[in-house]
Amino acid sequence: MTPSPQHLRIQIVLPFVGITGGNLVLLELANRLKRRGHDVWMLFDYPEVPWWKPRGFTRMKLRDWGLRPWVDWFDLQVPVLRCPGLKNDQVPEADAIIVSYWLHAHQVAALSKTKGRKFYYIQAYETDFLTGGMPLENRQAPTAGGERWMDPVACDLTYRLPMKHIVVAAWLGRLMWERFHQPSVRISPPIDFASFPTPEGREFRNPPRCLMQHHTPAVKGVADGVLAFELAAREVPGMTLSLFGPHSKEFATPHRTLGPILPARLHEMYREHDIMIWPSHVEGYGLPPIEAMACQCAVATTNNGGSEEFAFHERTALVSAPKDPTALAANIVRLAKDMALRRRLAQAGCDWVRQHLAWERACRSFECCCVDDSLWQGPNCEALSAKP
Repeated sequence: MTPSPQHLRIQIVLPFVGITGGNLVLLELANRLKRRGHDVWMLFDYPEVPWWKPRGFTRMKLRDWGLRPWVDWFDLQVPVLRCPGLKNDQVPEADAIIVSYWLHAHQVAALSKTKGRKFYYIQAYETDFLTGGMPLENRQAPTAGGERWMDPVACDLTYRLPMKHIVVAAWLGRLMWERFHQPSVRISPPIDFASFPTPEGREFRNPPRCLMQHHTPAVKGVADGVLAFELAAREVPGMTLSLFGPHSKEFATPHRTLGPILPARLHEMYREHDIMIWPSHVEGYGLPPIEAMACQCAVATTNNGGSEEFAFHERTALVSAPKDPTALAANIVRLAKDMALRRRLAQAGCDWVRQHLAWERACRSFECCCVDDSLWQGPNCEALSAKP
């Protein structure tokens, strides 16, 4: 029997304030837990700015006093407390504290028990971003005086800290169990379907418009995705590619670049495109393809780990091996040329994410984690026994 969680005090460590999928999940989780009657707030490790730096000092104080938001791209409904260094004497007492970014994991693990049960919400194997996806033993840690935030060995050590692991995808749960001997509870984050209403009168263009998210880390496979599109475009004249993301405008490419897209405009962007290309070598989860599927955008993805949660080959998407632009290109061509296939997968993907991903269930799972330490029995345990 799953215990009923009481009124909880929950603090969530905000890694940074920029637009990222991981941040979006944490902010949405905070809002929804608050709506369920819990006291929720964000902690932000932001240093004290000295008064002799007037611009930075003024911005910091205006945010501290609540006159300017720390997060200006999302309607955050919970307070943000600035806690430089996440020191024990500055972090409030709570029932639970959730950390997601590896650089904050040691700080949270060192806090006293009065700060709450400690949860490591693992949205990616972050060591991959520091090694370029190469095995850790093939890379050397920075020498003395090097940048700590670039140290993959230090990142790996955080997965052994005495905190309860919550993972967003089954492959992460398997990794935590096999490599670090850590049990986990799996809670896959949904999207806010209110921001992605059920499509009506979806236009399927011919030739199609393709879409891809631009990222700078090599493990995101952007070069593979562009190459796959260009190979496919040789067989589908008139097909176009758009790239979006904070640094997409700086990317040297002949293709259309959209720059950063605010959450309020994502639905419009997906509806303006027909095929979503997701070429990652390794991916923790993958909110953009889920958002695309919710908007009836057909998905051509790699089998990158996170895609296992929602991209089922020939059922909800077309899936190919990572680092194989030729295979990815073949799937793009199939979606471009076969309108019946594109329509079927677009509808099936849309139906699947709307039926199987729900914030109600995710929030209930988090609540159960906060009160039941017995859930962690192995990899990818379920917090809720009953299906929604």
